Amino acid sequence: MNGRKIGLIMRKGYKIQEDHIETLGRLVEEIHIWTSIHNALDDPRFQYVHLIEEEDQEVLLEEIYKVAKQYGVSKFVTFQETDIVLTAQLNERFGNQFIPADAAKICRDKSKQRAFMSKYNLPTPYYYKVDTLEDAILVSKKIKFPFILKPTLAASSSNVSLIKSEQQLKEAFKDLENLRQTKRGFYYNKNSESLALIEEFLSGDEVTVDGVVINGEFHLGGIHNKKRMEGPYFEEDEYTLPFAGTAESEKEIVTILKRITKFLNLRETLLNVELRKDNEGRFKIVEFSVRISGGHVYRNIRDVYNIDLVGSHISSIFDDNQGIHLFSRRLNSPKASTCIKFIYKNGLVKKNNVGKAGDSPYFRAYYPTASVGQTISCAPNGFDITGLLSVRYKYSSPEDRLKVIEIAKNMEKELDLEVVAEKEEGETFVY
Repeated sequence: MNGRKIGLIMRKGYKIQEDHIETLGRLVEEIHIWTSIHNALDDPRFQYVHLIEEEDQEVLLEEIYKVAKQYGVSKFVTFQETDIVLTAQLNERFGNQFIPADAAKICRDKSKQRAFMSKYNLPTPYYYKVDTLEDAILVSKKIKFPFILKPTLAASSSNVSLIKSEQQLKEAFKDLENLRQTKRGFYYNKNSESLALIEEFLSGDEVTVDGVVINGEFHLGGIHNKKRMEGPYFEEDEYTLPFAGTAESEKEIVTILKRITKFLNLRETLLNVELRKDNEGRFKIVEFSVRISGGHVYRNIRDVYNIDLVGSHISSIFDDNQGIHLFSRRLNSPKASTCIKFIYKNGLVKKNNVGKAGDSPYFRAYYPTASVGQTISCAPNGFDITGLLSVRYKYSSPEDRLKVIEIAKNMEKELDLEVVAEKEEGETFVY
């Protein structure tokens, strides 16, 4: 490894990136993490833990730059959406031409994404940028219900709503204003330029696409189908591999990602794009970002296609010429089917463990994202994820994709999960 050091910028969320961090540990000598999570201090996977308390991103950039220079760290990665701009800026400060900081800023702001897609004639839903409730009501009088209201700077479909009436619009917009004011999740800060988008509701199938850009060229990792959500809320669920679409659909998707790579001037990065079909069956871009999907997506692509996206990326940024060669191992015929089941509950978490689900031969992993003692909420009350369950099954025909979803649903019942919610004063019930 010849003294390789990597800076991992993860102010939050690193706990569900087990596979990603394990790969970093194999490919570098030292992992330096910058995080706000104090428990990281005792994590043996990190050579150095640098705790972050500063919220102002410009000040934080200078602080990290000085410390990184002191420790000889000059290359940085993140697997967290809210840290992609900071990571790109750090790499630029150290002379790394991986991702232009302006490209990362486009990825972080959905209103900038829409303007970018319009400029380069990329397939995008119609949209309106709104910053106040008054703006939103004016737009609603110009177009027909239903439409989508979404925050410009959130992630994981948090606070994305299908709006069917003016009353729903008022309620949902109030939630977005609260999200900005509380600065919850590091989504919004004092430099945030806009609050929300109103845009076309794409009623068709949705996919999430992950790959890697090596020396300016996009390479496909995998295309996950997602559970088709009809609204009013759009919680993530049932990510499955292999891709259920046709070869023509895959070609259409890859062409879109190659164009995004070209117009953003990306050189070395992981890349994720969400797409959904419109009423005429054409894929349009929901959003894109210069990072890989969180949780089990990375693991599942390895299991199904035998390709390591994080490994390829790390090899590439250290210029060892192995990144591109790793793609010669990608399988054309999938060797398994996989499903990620997202667990959602309301209430106080009493237990959140793998339980008997771990005894199944189909079990792959479980990440309990909600801690014992934590109060959680799912739509419409909130957008917390209780846990992520990953299941693997054989793949010999398209029917196996349906089978793996069924297995995941049944395995959820075997988790050692207890969430107690208040029903009425003095009365409780248990999920």
